[in-house]
Amino acid sequence: MLILTCQHRRRRPLIPHSSYYYGPPPSDSAYGTPPVGQIGVHHPREIVRIERDYAGGELTQFSSTYPIELDGRITPTQFMETINDINELLISAYSVHHSFIYNFLAVATLHLSSLFLTSHYDKEMRRLKQTIERINTQIYNPVGLNILWPRNVAFLFVSISSLKGPRAHHYFTTIRRLTTTARD
Repeated sequence: MLILTCQHRRRRPLIPHSSYYYGPPPSDSAYGTPPVGQIGVHHPREIVRIERDYAGGELTQFSSTYPIELDGRITPTQFMETINDINELLISAYSVHHSFIYNFLAVATLHLSSLFLTSHYDKEMRRLKQTIERINTQIYNPVGLNILWPRNVAFLFVSISSLKGPRAHHYFTTIRRLTTTARD
C-alpha cells in the first residue's frame, strides 16, 4: 500500500504586506540579511506594522514597543520619539474642545463658516504629514526605512517599509517627489 503525504509549505508573498506583529521575525525574514535586488525596481523587502494602543480607550495612539526588526537601523530612542511625536499630534487633532467650537460655529452659520475656516483637525493632519515627511527625510530614509502615511489605513496602524541597499534614500526621495508632483 502506498501512502501519499502532502506537505504544504507556506511561502512568503513576493510583494510584502503589513501584518500583525507576533514576536520575532520568521526564519525566512529579510531582516539581518545582506541587500538583494535593485531598489526602485523591486518591492520593499519587509513591512513592519506598529499597532494601535488601546490602553487609553478610543483615543488614537500607537504602541511605542520597539520592534526588533528595526534593530541596527534606528535606536529605540529614535523610534520612541517618532511614535511620541505622532501620538501628540493625533491627541491634539482629536481634541474635543476644538471640534466642539468648530462644529458649533458651523451649525450656527449654516455651514458657511466652513468655507472660510479650516478645522483644527485638518490643520493638525497637515502638521502630522509634514512631521512624518521630516522624520522620514532626516532619520528613516537614510537607513532604508520609510514611514507610510497612516491616514490611508484610517490610523489603525503605522507601517514602516524596509528597503535595503545603498540607494534607498535616493529611492524614497524620488517617490516623494513623484507623489508631490502628482498631487499638484
